[in-house]
This record gives sequence, structure tokens and C-alpha cells, in this order.
Amino acid sequence: MRTLWLLTFVFLLAGCGGKEALHKGKTAAQWRQSLHDPDAQVRREAITAMGALKDGGAVPDLMAALEDKDKAIRAKAAEALWSLGPQAREAVPALTPLLKDKDAGVRLSTAGALGEIGPDAQSAVPALLTCLQDRDPYVRAQAATSLGKCKAESPAAVSGLAQALGDREKNVRVAAAYALADIGPPARDALPALQKVSQTRDGDLRVAVKHALKAVGHAE
Repeated sequence: MRTLWLLTFVFLLAGCGGKEALHKGKTAAQWRQSLHDPDAQVRREAITAMGALKDGGAVPDLMAALEDKDKAIRAKAAEALWSLGPQAREAVPALTPLLKDKDAGVRLSTAGALGEIGPDAQSAVPALLTCLQDRDPYVRAQAATSLGKCKAESPAAVSGLAQALGDREKNVRVAAAYALADIGPPARDALPALQKVSQTRDGDLRVAVKHALKAVGHAE
């Protein structure tokens, strides 16, 4: 009886091992091979798969894809790295130059990827600060959000986010407020700017600013 129980236990353990994750019936290893396909559409699909599977082993290949001539592939590679978060920390040097890419979609996904990597992307903070002046409001908003996630505590970063509270686009102003909240007490120099917009009639911005004031340490 004891032998039978042990065999049953072994089989249960084997069953708990689980199967390798698949995307559209293919493994991560199979998709990685497709990253080098001469057909751009195949490469795009492979990059999407890497992001969906959250395959950290694909980071070097995704970094190479950031240099692809096809802007859609560059954007998708950055997006895939975005989904990998801290696993993609080694890609920070490869991502940072793309914050100046001609395509707004590439810049947006790059900013998002750097933010999701978090504090390990500190070296990209100066470039993210430049993106607060980007001509695309969605890029500006994502840059603000990412500065918060990177815990950009430098005076320059806090000052840049404080200025972004006056951006002409609401989503940028809201993102800047939440970013300052993410930074917390080191963002105290932004208190005057936060207090200035704290009485805004816009409910979303008012909530974000109230959250920031509390996080930064303002005594109401």
C-alpha cells in the first residue's frame, strides 16, 4: 500500500510540472527563431509573442530588434520589453536613444518600457525629462509616469514634473501629479506647484494633486 501511495505521489508531482507556455501553439524558443525572419510581418508577430509570453530570455534579441529599419518592429520591440518590466533592465542603454526616435509610437513604448523597468533605469532619467517637452501629448504623459516609476528624485526631475503640472494637456498634468506622488518626500520642492493647482475645477487633476500632496508630505 505504501509503494502504491508513493507511486501515486510521484505521478501527481509530474503532473504539477505544467506544460511550457505557448502563444498560438508555439513555444518561446520557436518564436525567438522567428525574430530573425526576413519577413517583417513574421518578425512583428514574433516580437508580440515574446511580450505575451514574458520571455526574459528574449531580451538580447528584442534589443537587436530596437535597431530594425521597420518602425513598427522598433515600437513592438519596446512594447515587448515594456511587458517584461525589471527583467529587461539590461536593455536600458539600447532603449534610451529611442526616446528621440522619429516615430511617436516608438517613443511612447520606449518611455513605457523604461518606466516599467523602474529604478534600474535611472540612467535614462535625463532623456525622459527631455520627453516632457515632446510634441506628442501621449509621449509627454508617459514620460511623466515613467519618471515617477523610476523614482527620479533629482532636483531636475522634480522641477521638470512640477513644470508639467502646467502642461496644456490634462492627461500630462494628471500624470505629472501622480509621478510626484510616486517619488514621495524627495519631491518636496514641487509643493508650491502642487498647491497652485490644488484648487483646480477638474476632478481628476484635483484627486491626483491631493494624492501627491499627501505622498510628498504636505501637512494639510
